[in-house]
Amino acid sequence: MPSLRTIDPGQLPKHFEAAAAEARWHAEWERLGVHGYDPTRPRDQTFVIDTPPPTVSGSLHVGHVFSYTQADVLARYQRMRGRSVFYPMGWDDNGLPTERRVQNARHVRCEPTITTNVGPLPPPPPRS
Repeated sequence: MPSLRTIDPGQLPKHFEAAAAEARWHAEWERLGVHGYDPTRPRDQTFVIDTPPPTVSGSLHVGHVFSYTQADVLARYQRMRGRSVFYPMGWDDNGLPTERRVQNARHVRCEPTITTNVGPLPPPPPRS
């Protein structure tokens, strides 16, 4: 097992440059093929997570975050074990009902002629 590297806090930069770190790690992960899926590998070397599209059927809560966090942790764990991971994200199948729910909850409507957000939304009217 590799030993942990000790870091002298005095050697750390004063400010963390998130964009530079993200670019550096993205390039390294691409080089290593960390997130690549290889469909030619046998089934015993493959891990598949089937994710249905999200459906907004009630008020959003921490459980919605947990469900995707759980799947993401499983995918990362299986990648660390050397498996080829197929983790397709299911999006936009329920886009219209979700959009309508947000519009109803926020009391807004899409206006195609407006291309930018001009300010905060007004508070919704009181419930009767």
